[in-house]
Amino acid sequence: MAAPDYPGGDLVVDLLAARGVRHVFSVSGGPLNPIYHGTLRAPVRIVHTRHEAAAAFMAEGTARVTRSPGVCAVTLGPGVTNTVTPALAATRAGVPFLILGGQAPVSMLDREPIMSFDPLPVIGPVTKYAARVVDPARIEEYLDAAWAAMTSGRPGPAFLEIPVDVLAGAAPPPSARRARGRRSGPGLAAEQAERLRHLVSGARRPLLVAGDDILWSGADGELAEAVDHLRVPFVTLRLGRGLMDERHPCSAGVGYLGSNAPLRSALAQADLVLLIGHEFEADLGYGESVRDDAVVIQSHPDPGVVGKFLRPDLGLVAGSGAVLGALATSDPAGFDRTWCERAARDWRTWRDRAAAAPRPEGGGIHPARLSALLEETMPPGTTFVTSHGNIDFWADPVLRISPPSRYLRAGQSGALGAEIPFGVAAKLASPAATVVVVVGDGGFAFHGLELETALRYGAPVVVVVYDDEKWGAIALPQQRAYGTEIELDLPRRAWWRVMRAMGGHGEYVDEEADLGGALRRALESGLPAVVQVKVPSVEAPYVEYHS
Repeated sequence: MAAPDYPGGDLVVDLLAARGVRHVFSVSGGPLNPIYHGTLRAPVRIVHTRHEAAAAFMAEGTARVTRSPGVCAVTLGPGVTNTVTPALAATRAGVPFLILGGQAPVSMLDREPIMSFDPLPVIGPVTKYAARVVDPARIEEYLDAAWAAMTSGRPGPAFLEIPVDVLAGAAPPPSARRARGRRSGPGLAAEQAERLRHLVSGARRPLLVAGDDILWSGADGELAEAVDHLRVPFVTLRLGRGLMDERHPCSAGVGYLGSNAPLRSALAQADLVLLIGHEFEADLGYGESVRDDAVVIQSHPDPGVVGKFLRPDLGLVAGSGAVLGALATSDPAGFDRTWCERAARDWRTWRDRAAAAPRPEGGGIHPARLSALLEETMPPGTTFVTSHGNIDFWADPVLRISPPSRYLRAGQSGALGAEIPFGVAAKLASPAATVVVVVGDGGFAFHGLELETALRYGAPVVVVVYDDEKWGAIALPQQRAYGTEIELDLPRRAWWRVMRAMGGHGEYVDEEADLGGALRRALESGLPAVVQVKVPSVEAPYVEYHS
């Protein structure tokens, strides 16, 4: 039978292109061929990865950098199940990306063809939206629904299964309607704005916590206006990192209690806490560090987030831009004018002390010192990627981020393996940016082979492996609890030589004096690079706090 003039695969690609998608991350699968063929006639490129989980992490990484959903396409059965962990990670982090899942023909769905199974009960619980398309005429309808679910309220991933005969069948052309953009979020009623200003005017020591929705709402400009008008100390966390330059004179550091001891003191002193675009999550201690008599104002466009874990005095189901705009017209006359300076100074002192860690007795570079040296060596605006291990918890508070979307961390799920895929995606999305991946020797092995993907697609990321020869986040608490470690040693492997063997750049460093030159050579090589650095196994404050 002759192929239709306009198959469903072409329609899928055209709809993605209309939404600004430029890369679809994938591992080859026969049911996806109509999508692959559709990219030959559209400005959308297939990026063929080494594993479906890496493809999904790259789609998420793209969303974090571009503030718009990324896309991956995976084959049926195990191809889909390999995306479950990235979908969970994105759901916990509130990041939108689309998984397009292949499937056998509709007529075969109940006949158990090779590789096929019904993925909706598996993928549904870890996505905001999961559906199957069985008619080419409805592809656009379902894609619209998936996009709306991903980008409304608290963002998250979506899954859309499209069987191969639907992709190969005749489809209608895209509708003339413009592709939907992100919703701006609810506005702020006049009485709510007035109540907000009233509560702010009665404060002496306010503290602002800048969270995820400020990024998705594109309200970084409004945040800067509010902070500079009020001269309020602020912390940033999760996707909020870099929304304000973290060298700003009012920056009180990162919004993680485990990584920022002065934040615990600041919350104990603050009589007003402004939680904008976020919830009182685990790294904010579920709000338990907020003093009992403090006024709490929380905002988020998703009503399921406002009041989560801690009931605020004023809960605003509103977009961050509207709330920050009202803050920028509030009266700070009653504020303690030394408060911002004291909170910021306490943080800087704590951070600088960690960053100046001396040379370890056994050689190498302390992980906090290494992180500070990375920041000093790399150009302004570098994109840093970290993960969820002991090593990363040293980097997290030391690295100061600016501008937004320049700090990628898997986040609340605790998933390892996102680091290198995030880095590759960030470089492909912004080829002119410097991208540095910070990862431990344990985390590197999850998706280290995606550096071969980086080579094929010309994405010269620099991966700095903090090598302490250990699963440190588990080994160090075991030492405290039991006085021993149980199968947690990782003998040093020459990952830098693996990078060279693949055709990239690789170096090993065990002394601080050699680090700067190694990093410069890695950048100048124009190739994906691994700089493997000897570090001691030292428990990060974050790990100690949470264990």
